[in-house]
Amino acid sequence: MQLEQIVKQFQIYGDFVEGHPYGSGHINDTYKVSVNLSGTKVNYLLQRINNAIFPNVEKLMENITRVTEHCAEKFCQMGYSDISRRCLTVVKTHSGGSFYFDHEGGYWRVYLFVEDATGFDVPETNEQIYQAGAAFARFQSMLVDIPGEPLYEIIPGFHDGKKRLAAFENALEADRFNRAANASAEIKYQLDNAWMFDVLPDLVKKGAVPIRVTHNDTKINNVLIDDKTAEGVCVIDLDTVMPGLSLYDFGDLVRTSTSPTQEDEKNIDIVGLRLDRFESLLNGFMSVGRDYLNKTEIEYLVFAGKLITMTIGMRFLTDYLSGDTYFKVHREGHNLDRCRTQYKLVQSITDQQDELESLVADTVR
Repeated sequence: MQLEQIVKQFQIYGDFVEGHPYGSGHINDTYKVSVNLSGTKVNYLLQRINNAIFPNVEKLMENITRVTEHCAEKFCQMGYSDISRRCLTVVKTHSGGSFYFDHEGGYWRVYLFVEDATGFDVPETNEQIYQAGAAFARFQSMLVDIPGEPLYEIIPGFHDGKKRLAAFENALEADRFNRAANASAEIKYQLDNAWMFDVLPDLVKKGAVPIRVTHNDTKINNVLIDDKTAEGVCVIDLDTVMPGLSLYDFGDLVRTSTSPTQEDEKNIDIVGLRLDRFESLLNGFMSVGRDYLNKTEIEYLVFAGKLITMTIGMRFLTDYLSGDTYFKVHREGHNLDRCRTQYKLVQSITDQQDELESLVADTVR
């Protein structure tokens, strides 16, 4: 369907002006659409939900609606006047639903567009990293007391390393596209580090690490930075908000903010964790996190960075071996390049672990 026809299904008033692809996400198709409302251009974010990845769209949107409404109420209680910039607002359909299903089988949703704020695939300053860490920790802290039943687990076992490892081993054994020979070093590195995937689940079983409501996709570009104040104002991309571990969220922040390169950098010689970036991230996250994280969660922050980076690298490698069916690719070997950057970052974290642990200890003294 044409974007204009999709927009008309939602409670959006004004005359359609234009719509074009927007952002750098791997999963959903995202558009910035504009309407003319009495002479004023008003923007919205329109998304076609990838229901191959998120088959239960109704539960997906139920989670997102609960979370955004709860956060909006929290910001209201805190006295903020710009709530629609601080948490996403779901625009309802004319029938009051949170999504629209078209006759071609597409699922669509609309958010208010957060103006004058930018998401950075690679942070440009350490202050941006600090702000992203603080924003995600604030997001976690606001959801500690979300009422009602637990959120629906949108992707069961999303951070289940053992499950991801089994999928990798199956893809490796099948080698349907004869690609394993091109990734022999990466395959060995993955198998040598498979022990990591038992650590946090064992701590959960012991009751040392709690299940929380978490974002589960804390790439740094999922925080919008205010163009004027440089504050981290809004956490976005809420598809994977569900029960999880705070450590997984922090780990993905380490993965996406502490190396000065894109996650698909082809020159892995320039990939590596920078201590100053990690310190900025840690200080931002702990500016809020120290109020709700327990001792064990804090103790495993550095390990979480290694674990999530290893897990994402394995997912890229699995997708490469499987013929690039999950992540969007834009060149030959794209997923293998992504995998290699992740594994180089894991090694960089390992090489600097003592210094990183010392920085963590300093935040709780």
